[in-house]
Amino acid sequence: MKRIIGAFVRTIIVVLIIISPAYLLPDIGRTTQELALIIGAIVGAFTMFEYGGKTPGFVDFRFAPPYNRFRIAIIAAQVIGLSLLCRATVQGIPEILELANMAVGYASFPYSPVEMAVAQTALLPLSTSPELMLQLFSVSFVLAAGLAIGLSVVLWIFGWPTGRSEFNLWINLPTFSPSSVSQAAKRMKRDAGINILLGIGLLYAIPYGFAYVVEIFGTDLLEDYHSLVWVVALWAFLPALLVTRGISITKVSRILGNALKRA
Repeated sequence: MKRIIGAFVRTIIVVLIIISPAYLLPDIGRTTQELALIIGAIVGAFTMFEYGGKTPGFVDFRFAPPYNRFRIAIIAAQVIGLSLLCRATVQGIPEILELANMAVGYASFPYSPVEMAVAQTALLPLSTSPELMLQLFSVSFVLAAGLAIGLSVVLWIFGWPTGRSEFNLWINLPTFSPSSVSQAAKRMKRDAGINILLGIGLLYAIPYGFAYVVEIFGTDLLEDYHSLVWVVALWAFLPALLVTRGISITKVSRILGNALKRA
């Protein structure tokens, strides 16, 4: 029963995160809100199935908190923060706009992925102002990077995964299948490095795909606030997801490697 209740709570949280932009943003049509509810229900059903079952499915580190809680916190902070920023732009809320400008200051540094993303959107025939684009990408980057760093600190300083004696590698990494136990630690280190490099690379590579996406779906994708929020949020969330996964696997590989040496 406790497992079912926990799965239900997680489902509600996921659904609320998915539908939040459709209800926080101004001038959103009823059709968009209904579509958000449908998508939220689909993702919620997957969450209920994944966390309600006794056996692992596809979610990494399901039995090793607080890893997945941080991942949810990253996407929640992004979509809600970006939605509030768009709302503040329309309604003129100076406090939120001031916070966004602070994020711009933190995200502006040499070879910043934010500057590259904004530069790529500036090449497109968009009506969205470059200033808003800079604020959106900066807020998304700062939130994702900040929470990803916070998760990394928790993982390495506070002894994650908790209860190492009970930590089960195979149920927490259900998609990981090494050829042998002796090669598991080495394989995990390699996979961790690939995840980290791929995550950093995606931050710079994704903006180059904006032109192709606009060519297929039209400029509405980056002009409509609802779709713009999700595009910018996923731009930073997916790399943060890969980097934190790589860091987590690195930590587990060290624990496993030390255990194999003592065996």
